[in-house]
Amino acid sequence: MATLCNSPLRSLFGVSLILCTVSIGTAHAQGRAAVPRLAPVGSPVEIVDTSERISGNATTGLVFIQPSDKIGYDRLWAYLSEPVSPKLKLKISSIDGRYYAEVEYATNPAQPGWTALDLSLHEFKFLEQNYKDPMSEIAALLGDADGPRFYPVRWASSHDAAAAAPDPPKDTDPLRVYMNTERATAFVVVKGSPTYCRDASAVSGFKFNAICDMTLADVRNAELEGGRHVVDAIEVFRRSGVRTLAPVTVDVKIKY
Repeated sequence: MATLCNSPLRSLFGVSLILCTVSIGTAHAQGRAAVPRLAPVGSPVEIVDTSERISGNATTGLVFIQPSDKIGYDRLWAYLSEPVSPKLKLKISSIDGRYYAEVEYATNPAQPGWTALDLSLHEFKFLEQNYKDPMSEIAALLGDADGPRFYPVRWASSHDAAAAAPDPPKDTDPLRVYMNTERATAFVVVKGSPTYCRDASAVSGFKFNAICDMTLADVRNAELEGGRHVVDAIEVFRRSGVRTLAPVTVDVKIKY
């Protein structure tokens, strides 16, 4: 630990003040081990436009959800499973398209498991102030910067909390996919039967319109890989009237 002091400053009352900063390194003051952390590479992109409406046909979010979770600039974690791309890109979007952000990270190399994602987003307060149900109205998607693979994220405890990193995933953990289905009915197949996604919103313009909830056990592989459970791609099926549309494959690999 090092202490750095600036030159004395003269206050309004003629008293000299010395401002000191304490450098603690990567470990927190409580003495516990530092959690893995990724800082943005370059300047994040943020778009806030109160009139903008964005639509499309894509997966817009892949998030672990727990009842105590809530959005926050210092609460986003990624669960990384090997192999991890050397460059990752995070996208955060509101359901109505009024907020959109992109943040890039370099892993160099990444450590499997939970990793804190620093956001450095100056307009994040817009999300906290304008959405009544952020866990349903804010989608976060972390993927390879140069490829289709995704990694699940979670709005868990503050990075600086006493018990910072979330617990390792287990079969019963809820996993949520946010999708734009072009208003088709969407579902995932669980144990041979469809589990339908719910409507995210009734608004006419949207970034995503369907929320598909499942557990890891619902979509994991039947066989273990290296003694660990694996989720290897999630298929979301769509139906419009009597037509069955091509499924959307969420290219994700989760080892736990």
